Amino acid sequence: MVGLFRRFGFAAVVVVGLALMLLVVVGKSATDAVFGGAGAGASVSAAPGGGRGPGGGGGGQAAPVLAASVAMHTFTDGLQAIGTAQARESIVLTPKIADTIRRIRFESGDRVRAGQVLVEMSSVEQAADLAAVNASNAAAQEDLRRYQELFDRGFASQARLDSVRAAADAAQARANAGASRIADRTIRAPFAGVVGLRTASPGQYMRPGDQIGTLDDVSEIKLDFTVTETQLSRVVAGVELVAHTSAYPDRSFTGAIANVDSRVDPATRTVRVRAILPNADGTLRPGMLMTVDVRSNPREALAIPEIAILDQIDGAYVYRVVEHEGSQTVERLQIRTGQRSGGMAEVLEGLNAGDQVITEGVQSVRPGQPVQLSAPPSAAEGALRPRGR
Repeated sequence: MVGLFRRFGFAAVVVVGLALMLLVVVGKSATDAVFGGAGAGASVSAAPGGGRGPGGGGGGQAAPVLAASVAMHTFTDGLQAIGTAQARESIVLTPKIADTIRRIRFESGDRVRAGQVLVEMSSVEQAADLAAVNASNAAAQEDLRRYQELFDRGFASQARLDSVRAAADAAQARANAGASRIADRTIRAPFAGVVGLRTASPGQYMRPGDQIGTLDDVSEIKLDFTVTETQLSRVVAGVELVAHTSAYPDRSFTGAIANVDSRVDPATRTVRVRAILPNADGTLRPGMLMTVDVRSNPREALAIPEIAILDQIDGAYVYRVVEHEGSQTVERLQIRTGQRSGGMAEVLEGLNAGDQVITEGVQSVRPGQPVQLSAPPSAAEGALRPRGR
């Protein structure tokens, strides 16, 4: 017996395995016969409406969506550049002559008026010389007065009067020169503005060109930037622009182009443009880096929110809300767009003023599907609600 098992054992194992597989197949067939294929029926019933999914068109529950009306919007031919802010007027306070500072009559950050004395240099010797010259000038002018009277009465010759008059004129010139030397030792503000940081002290020896401080008129800011020569037609005097700076990211500074340089740089093929920005509150400061958005060729055109547009390979599409048999449905419509800026898109063809296009729920609707227009969320809800198509 053992010998037979050793001889036919492998074949016996194979036969038993086949028999078990046959029993499993027979049992499954009997179960399907009893329950009548309930599993397949369950998968069919999961798709109501005859198996039409949410894009099948027609029928079904109306999907809630948000829509916006096609309306007029102002568009401009955008031109972006980067510029540097400069003061309307700006100078470095420096002496005209080499001498020591006697007195500084300003503090850093002071606002000064035109003509105000800012710095006085040492002028003791010059003041003494001026006093002597003024005395000589007074005596010469008195001599001229007396000789003029004698000449008028016939007691002095014309030659003597001319000699005295020449001496008086020379004395007056020496007095004027002495006063000028004193004036050179006094630094006055040539215009009203703001004084920068003081970089010198009283008693310090200064030479012409040494900086004592700076003076800037920042009531207006000159903003210089460059554009390519191909954009020259967009930058003419009077064109409005908006500038921004990273120092104040939430503020916009509006101005206008004042001048365009008369020459194009042959090396870079660019031209320099200067704009003027009002700066009554002194927010902007010379040297700031600013981004510029030139708004040339302003025009009114039909526009829709850019979020409503589906960009496809063959063009741009929107879902327009239409009335159909007393209910609101959607239709897929191809449009032609123009400029896009500020979240709005210019509509050149395909829509009319007053048409409504879906802005939220674009990806969940299909042509012919009924929709229900929902009210836009409040400001608080909009801040928390994710914006998606």
